[in-house]
Amino acid sequence: MSSNRLLHGAIRVHLTNVTGAGASQLLKSLLPALIRNKNIGISDVYLPDSGELSYFTSPLDGIKMLKYKRFVPKLLSRFLECTFLAFRFNGATPLLVCGDIPLRVRSPQTLFVQTPHLLRPVGSKLRLGEFKYAVSRLIFRLNLKRVDAFIVQTDIMKEALIATYPLAQGRVYVISHPVPEWLLTCNFQRQPISPIAERGLKLIYPSAGYPHKNHKILNQIQKSKAEKWPVSELMLTLDNAMNPAPSIPWVHCVGFLSSVGLIEAYEKVDALLFLSNKESFGFPLLEAMFLGLPVVCPDLPYAHTLCGDEAIYFDPNSIESLEDALKKLKYLLIQDWKPDWSSSLSGIPENWNKVAANILDLTLNAKKSAINYE
Repeated sequence: MSSNRLLHGAIRVHLTNVTGAGASQLLKSLLPALIRNKNIGISDVYLPDSGELSYFTSPLDGIKMLKYKRFVPKLLSRFLECTFLAFRFNGATPLLVCGDIPLRVRSPQTLFVQTPHLLRPVGSKLRLGEFKYAVSRLIFRLNLKRVDAFIVQTDIMKEALIATYPLAQGRVYVISHPVPEWLLTCNFQRQPISPIAERGLKLIYPSAGYPHKNHKILNQIQKSKAEKWPVSELMLTLDNAMNPAPSIPWVHCVGFLSSVGLIEAYEKVDALLFLSNKESFGFPLLEAMFLGLPVVCPDLPYAHTLCGDEAIYFDPNSIESLEDALKKLKYLLIQDWKPDWSSSLSGIPENWNKVAANILDLTLNAKKSAINYE
């Protein structure tokens, strides 16, 4: 650790399960802010062995960057890591776990929960593809008492977490965050485009191909009626092999976009289309609001919590509702309507340094529960 930093404590950060696009994007902004905090230091960072964060290096000396190697299938590896092999992460210093599932450790532990898949409603059917989430929920319950504090990003996620795991009551804290660091520092300028009355909408849906992202709704568009939709282009950040509607000429799969590529795409579109059925937060929604773009999104609680009254909502189970929402958007844009996101953005932190300071303080000082390690 640099000698000019007068630290009041130190923590360790566990990231071995952060490999998905959304979670990695968040940590690429949060982790540097955690490291540059001048009051609370980082002693160790446990990195994944794949994904963007596996290449992360610290800008400061004295921080151990430890890559966690997996030698068996990930589901089995994660089960062992969080249970029988969790002793590897024991230590006197507090542990900030950013991989959604608590560890069976003998250490103060704060858990950052970023996935809604731990919150399966009681009585819902378990599908084969969701088996890994059932295992995750089992481990979560087994290790629940090991956690001193839970961090979530919204009030609705807090309520859902407590409803699913009542023992978490009194230990769940909401810490929101701004848009990614790369967007905060970009020079965003909308490119001149032809008047909307003379063409169809240009839209983007930046999302990985997970089932809950609901790309499949686009498959319900009938080819014979596609030209009647008020859309000239919908960009999906999927590979062509995953195109959910290959017969629809205006659905374009552009593959994964880097931060630079995503900014360039945002500069060319009329609005963000968001289809997801389930989110703990919804990064693209925040990004679009920050840039002043209109948003068309599902009529679901997570979207209302973030976007308020300015978004245009549709029934995520109805292709007709989606078409009507896009027709409404085009009509409003012809009238020179622009969304006012000031109210929705008023509670969003200004920068990642404030978010990091809150998380570090909570991790270091979370009130200990009476935990039985037997």
